Amino acid sequence: MPFSMTTRGILACLGAALLWGANGVASKYLMNGGLSPFVWSQGRLTIASILMILWLLVVNPKSLRVTPRHLLHFVLLGSIGMAGVNACYFAAISKISTAAAILIEYLAPAFIAVFAWAFMQQRMGPLKLIALLLALAGCYLVVGGYNLNLLNMNLAGMLWGLGAAFTYSFYIVYSEFSLRSYSPWTVTCYALIVASITWNIVLGPSKMLSMGWDIPSWTTIFLASTIGTVVPFGLFAYGIEHLRSTRATIIATFEPIAAGLIAFVFLGERLLGLQIIGGMAVLSAVAMIQWEKEHDERAPAMIKAHTKT
Repeated sequence: MPFSMTTRGILACLGAALLWGANGVASKYLMNGGLSPFVWSQGRLTIASILMILWLLVVNPKSLRVTPRHLLHFVLLGSIGMAGVNACYFAAISKISTAAAILIEYLAPAFIAVFAWAFMQQRMGPLKLIALLLALAGCYLVVGGYNLNLLNMNLAGMLWGLGAAFTYSFYIVYSEFSLRSYSPWTVTCYALIVASITWNIVLGPSKMLSMGWDIPSWTTIFLASTIGTVVPFGLFAYGIEHLRSTRATIIATFEPIAAGLIAFVFLGERLLGLQIIGGMAVLSAVAMIQWEKEHDERAPAMIKAHTKT
């Protein structure tokens, strides 16, 4: 039996979160080897954008066509959104712990829910509110927020973390607007192009030549740029197209859980009891999203379907 619109969107978001989690583990391996997080962000976005263009030229060249008046939308989406969240997140982890940066960035679902309720006519019923609270609590436990002394944390690092949360929120909400007119792969492609151009203007293309140091590192770079970047961003855009921004972002909180599980399996890192409880909370939130009404009439996929008819 074919999956419903809601189920397809949920599976896409879960797939994106899983691949982002794997990408986080791969990124940790590369940065432990001495790769600068900023050069890594520049490199993976550049490689991803080039491969994305080549892939669309082969499978669907028409998807690269956009209306000139929408170009500014993609410039904002790629520069403030995709490039911005990378810059803010890496600046945050240079001043505070990675766990703290992730925790602050994952305030984004709350920001998105408030914005979407106030400006985008997204209903915030009790089930969605409970799912949001469960997802936030689950992330807090998974990243070990109970061990963080947030009151004594570096202020600049916390501000960069909040910047990551806001730019991540901007990317997701603005993606929903773009998805009303274009396919998920078109939106992802142009966001990657603009983000990579932004990073290359700031750092200079020559920086990327120093990314890898041996065959395993370059293999990891290629896999992280494709399976860890192109595919999850495309899947997540597909999820937003079918679920809208708030529901998609709640499901994406599965990412730190996926990273923890992958690190447990491949790197031997321990999973504590509270982390497991946090993971169960996030999965419960995902289940609640599935129980919500089958589809939202204002989801981009529904809007495009009505436009065609």
